[in-house]
Amino acid sequence: MNANSVSAGKAISIFDAVINPELATTKRDVILSAATRVFLRNGYSGSSMDLVATEAKVARRTLYNQFPEGKEALFRSVIERVWSAFPINDIVAKAETVSDPEIGLRHIATAVAEFWQPQPAIDFFRMIIAEGPRFPDLVQSFFDNGKTPAMNAIRSYLEKLHELKKLNILDSERATRQFLGLIDEPLLWIRIIGRHEVFSTAQRKKVVDEAVDIFLGYYAVPSH
Repeated sequence: MNANSVSAGKAISIFDAVINPELATTKRDVILSAATRVFLRNGYSGSSMDLVATEAKVARRTLYNQFPEGKEALFRSVIERVWSAFPINDIVAKAETVSDPEIGLRHIATAVAEFWQPQPAIDFFRMIIAEGPRFPDLVQSFFDNGKTPAMNAIRSYLEKLHELKKLNILDSERATRQFLGLIDEPLLWIRIIGRHEVFSTAQRKKVVDEAVDIFLGYYAVPSH
């Protein structure tokens, strides 16, 4: 994780900085949050380094000093910054999450639900999907820098729980997709397709609780 992404020891979501620019406390985050706003307004093809410089209130030279390769490198940096606040690797590495699957799964599910809660997160995902046919490399970057590593971390975590005989999982890839689907289907995809839904903290918690209960109800090894 880039040190520029951390404030008071905790990664600040770039989407929160998009909504509240004052949360961007470093020059790099000021630029990346401004770039995110420009990309969300104009799409990748309709954005330019000049527009980002204006939005960030920095000189064009300053922007190119940070991102000398131009717009594509800037967009890739935005993607990296998007995923820097996704704490899955930290969660699955904790001793308590390995010793107690319910704790681990609940932390993972909560992190997923909170990550996609801000509206700019939904808008960004929509933009990635929309720009995919014209810029497939950028879509691949979105997955390579976050989605795929996160899924791999969860899959490895489930495999570890299987080895410890805490869960009975024969296909960890499918189980990972099933678990994430229990969270993403009610909270994420309904918004991605354009339906305006606002979920309260209590509603998100209910989805998380049910996802963990359903998953453990099928995969947990019965205690003797």
